[in-house]
Amino acid sequence: MIVWDGVHTERMCSGGVLDVREVRARVQRTLTGALAGSVDGFDLDDVDLMVSEIATNAVRHSASGRRGGGVWVTVLVSRERLRVEIQDDGGSAGRPRIPAQGAGWDEHGRGLLVVNGLADRWGTLPGGDGRFTVWFEVTR
Repeated sequence: MIVWDGVHTERMCSGGVLDVREVRARVQRTLTGALAGSVDGFDLDDVDLMVSEIATNAVRHSASGRRGGGVWVTVLVSRERLRVEIQDDGGSAGRPRIPAQGAGWDEHGRGLLVVNGLADRWGTLPGGDGRFTVWFEVTR
């Protein structure tokens, strides 16, 4: 069982279309502000890139990208792990997944491949109303 030392959950949205840069910036502020000291030893550049990829997918493939849409972001920190969860607003055509092999040259679809390569663990969780949470964990 993991005992999380720090937990921060926040709804991020805007009157227009959700700005992925703002999601990244808020997660970084959380990691360097409220959870500062707890995150020493984690590669925050990798965390930033994974947050960007997952938030971009939410905006492109779910109601999170519609006017007034948003995401719920939860950041959890323990002695050995950092976990980020991003829940979309639902409405996607299917579960978030890594594209089929051979799609490596496609313009889109590599975000979860990046997450798969950088995270120690990651996955998806179905929620109510067609919402999905994509989460990842990194260790020190």
